[in-house]
Amino acid sequence: MTPLDLRTHRPRGPRETILGFYLLPRTIDKLRAELPGGHLGPYLNHDTGFSAYLVRRLGLNMDELRQVVARAPDETAVVEWLAARVDAASAPGHNAKLETIVVERMKPEDQTLVRQRHPVMETQAGLSKILDILDADDEFSVGVN
Repeated sequence: MTPLDLRTHRPRGPRETILGFYLLPRTIDKLRAELPGGHLGPYLNHDTGFSAYLVRRLGLNMDELRQVVARAPDETAVVEWLAARVDAASAPGHNAKLETIVVERMKPEDQTLVRQRHPVMETQAGLSKILDILDADDEFSVGVN
């Protein structure tokens, strides 16, 4: 796959889907940004982040997915690999769970981490749902179209 430069191009939004799952397109975009010639820009790809959370919930290994993205000729190959490993019928349940994740219900240390990683929360009162925070962060990120 071709690498992405997330300094000039946003990853796909958190509610965009692959196989019906929120965050999967965004996760693939961030993994493509890790490829040689790519750049994560203002984005993060930590094993404590929401992409990693989704990958774990799907029963996948992030390092294995990272290798699949690095070797794949295109996104179709990645989707085929995913389709052989995840139950697309479970997507609505996963998405519903992601829609319910709000900062106020997290452990205090996780709340602090989210606020540090997503400074948009300081400028937009009322942001609480994680998916909304990620959307707002994309708009907030300077220099990202």
